[in-house]
Amino acid sequence: MARTDLAVRPMPRIGVALGVGLVAANVDGNAFDHTDRRMLLIKNSNGAPATVTVQIPATVEGQDVEDLPVTIPANDSVLLPPFSAVYRQENGKVYIDYAAPAGLTVGVLEQPV
Repeated sequence: MARTDLAVRPMPRIGVALGVGLVAANVDGNAFDHTDRRMLLIKNSNGAPATVTVQIPATVEGQDVEDLPVTIPANDSVLLPPFSAVYRQENGKVYIDYAAPAGLTVGVLEQPV
């Protein structure tokens, strides 16, 4: 299996139901095209916290920048704000990895202009 792209859901000005349109986290990770208006929503239906990692492909003076670990509390959700360009891979995507994807659902929301 390979990393799969997440569909982007436009967010209307009247708001959006956060639990709608989420998909199961892929064991090999997910990706989405980077823009400064896209947010990542992660829902954890497990009874224990889960860790999600957002890759950072940057280096500073030849040293890799540490990836961003995000803890999702048990039976809760986290909405990550738009990502800066430091998270953009060479192919223009943002990569998300999961320590244990079971029970995690994810989605990308795009803020209106």
